[in-house]
Amino acid sequence: MRRGVRPLTWPTALTALALLAATTAQAQALATAPAPSAPVVRDEASPEEVTWTLEIEAPEPLRALLQRHLDLSRYLASPETAQVPRTELMRLRQAAPAQARALLETEGRFGATVRTEATDRGERVPVVPGGPALPQVRLRLIVDPGPQTRVESARIEFEGALSLAADAGEARAQELQRQARESWSLGPGRPFTQDGWSSAKGATLALLRAQGHATAAWSGTVAQIDAAQAQARLFLVADSGPLYRFGEIRYEGLDHVRVDAVRALENFAPGDPLREQTLQEFQARLGRSSLFDTVAVQMEPDPALAEAMPVTVRLRERPLQQATLGLGVSDASGPRITLEHQHQRWFGWGWQARTRLQLAQTDRLAALDLTSHPHPGPYRNVAAALAQHAEASGLAVTTQSARLGRSKDDERLERLYYLEWQRVRTRVIDDGSVNDDTTALSLNYQWIWRDLDNALLPTRGTSLSLLTGAGQSYRATPRETGAFARATGRLTRYERLGPWYASARVQLGQVFARDAVAVPYTLLFRAGGDDSVRGYGSQDLGPVDADGAAVGGRVLAVASVEAGHPLRRGDPAFQGAVFVDAGNAEASWKGFNPLLGYGVGLRWRSPVGALRLDLAYGQQARRLRLHFSLGITY
Repeated sequence: MRRGVRPLTWPTALTALALLAATTAQAQALATAPAPSAPVVRDEASPEEVTWTLEIEAPEPLRALLQRHLDLSRYLASPETAQVPRTELMRLRQAAPAQARALLETEGRFGATVRTEATDRGERVPVVPGGPALPQVRLRLIVDPGPQTRVESARIEFEGALSLAADAGEARAQELQRQARESWSLGPGRPFTQDGWSSAKGATLALLRAQGHATAAWSGTVAQIDAAQAQARLFLVADSGPLYRFGEIRYEGLDHVRVDAVRALENFAPGDPLREQTLQEFQARLGRSSLFDTVAVQMEPDPALAEAMPVTVRLRERPLQQATLGLGVSDASGPRITLEHQHQRWFGWGWQARTRLQLAQTDRLAALDLTSHPHPGPYRNVAAALAQHAEASGLAVTTQSARLGRSKDDERLERLYYLEWQRVRTRVIDDGSVNDDTTALSLNYQWIWRDLDNALLPTRGTSLSLLTGAGQSYRATPRETGAFARATGRLTRYERLGPWYASARVQLGQVFARDAVAVPYTLLFRAGGDDSVRGYGSQDLGPVDADGAAVGGRVLAVASVEAGHPLRRGDPAFQGAVFVDAGNAEASWKGFNPLLGYGVGLRWRSPVGALRLDLAYGQQARRLRLHFSLGITY
């Protein structure tokens, strides 16, 4: 504020600015009124109807702005107003310069000059085929937009609860004020436009509201324009309103899910600041629990209840029981039929049960997976049992396993640790001889981290999964009993490269044990197949014994790069792809020999995951193989 000038109240200041803008616009309109040009429209007061053409001479994109919004353009674009009395056309012409300057000011052009020229062509043309011929007038709108106005300074002040808390030294409030000022998008040097001004103000309010000030509003904003210097000085005052805090959480729609299981997913405590991100994370936790079909977390801000704001959570539970019959085909097992049953409260207990029965050409499976309703942490207990008979790479593999553990899922991180017992028996398909019969007990930890733009259909980001375990194996021959450890890791990166959708993955694994110690076949490694090295059958790659029967490798390495391009411009749902895979499983790293597979494919980004159809050539197999898969693997 300048010395000697009496302070203005906000209403007075805003009124003065509005009057100043109106006076300036009138003065500019008088100063830039077009002089008659020759030849000119004859008898401008004539009621005779005419049609016209319009040429706008202005830089892009200002020309497009004027073409879209000027009355002259809009009248001409409509068949109902494409012909008007000559007097009406002249009215539109006289109003055009002021209209144009007002439109240009929204783009920060406050020093624009605009003039019009009108020429009677002396021609008569029909407006519509077969209609009467009317005189045609040529109009030109000539624009000198002047310099682009840029922000010279921007000052943001705060009042309300946020200001009081910051003045009292509260770190949270001081940090929020700093964030609001630093994130202001219309800073010094930036072009000043109406859209930019509105967007910047909206983003700042959104930040304050997301951080617990749900009723934040601007108590005053001023943009002081110096048209001669093409500069804008901005001053804003934000009233934060009260800081809202969590109060009572009201759950609606619960039936077979107990309320304490839902409360275990709460990521806040009563009295915590009620932030938008906290609510979104809570809603995401409820959605990932697989207990509900729909989740809606709502609140109606009321300043009188700010210290303990009630929040309503509306839930629609999944059906208590649900059965699914599926038919499919895969490269690994051929045609298959699957029956799956889910129960949300197994035997009345707080457990979800998922039962699967699968019958395929080379794979038969029965499995039961149990997951408890959430416990505080939030943790969930897990239990599983499986019996499977599968045939691959000349071996028939019979597996029985049982698992007991606990899981915890956060927004980006999944953790699972479990104790597992399994027995694996393998025999040679050709002669039926037993190849291996080993039992193992192991303690395992699985860790999956994702930073993806979309968990189901990623196009940018990274995922990393690690699985480690250690245990004891048992076999009929005592000398083959002993301790072992196992570790696997998989890193996948997704990236956009112009119109291309690229991905790359690396997978490594190793079993640590003495050569004499037997390890169950399912804990060893084989390579090849849809999600490994394409161009080879599932588990076709790996060491074999003296009789040519497949045995598991103790080391694994697989790498892949892929690039997809939309088949139709602007539609990424359908893509063509090229890829190269390399990898193998071996008994040891010494003499490790990666094998190559490469080819082309089609991609459909379906609502339930990425569907892939690949035609790959295996360098060692020397043949083409078709691969089909749905979804992604972490």
